[in-house]
Amino acid sequence: MIDTPPVSNRHRARRRWMIGAAAGAAALLAAGAAVGVAGYLGAFHTITAADLVTSDARIHPVESTASLCDESLPCVEAWRTDVGDYLRFGSVGEAEYWEVLLGDDGRRWKNIVLDLRAARPGFEEQRYAIDALFSYRDWN
Repeated sequence: MIDTPPVSNRHRARRRWMIGAAAGAAALLAAGAAVGVAGYLGAFHTITAADLVTSDARIHPVESTASLCDESLPCVEAWRTDVGDYLRFGSVGEAEYWEVLLGDDGRRWKNIVLDLRAARPGFEEQRYAIDALFSYRDWN
């Protein structure tokens, strides 16, 4: 049998401090990872056209997916308003394509396109339309 030398109180305290410091560092690392993952996943939350238009009563939104989205206009969600039609597409690429086709009558944010052709809004109404389209955009 091997005799081990007695451990002093100072050594025990030092060992407890090191174990506590390691546990604290691990807890901070885990908390940081959890916050990072939550932020990363939140960045990919899909904003719908409904999120944009239903927050502004001045534009009088009406859900119109069934009447606007078809084979010729492959949107996945559509809202008709007094200031234009808000069309959500399945990808940013599809939205970019439709924005280009609409020319001056189209505006886009991510995968949502504002089609101004049918409404022909005046300056103030167009401002409401643009404000709704970009309501989730961080301009900073």
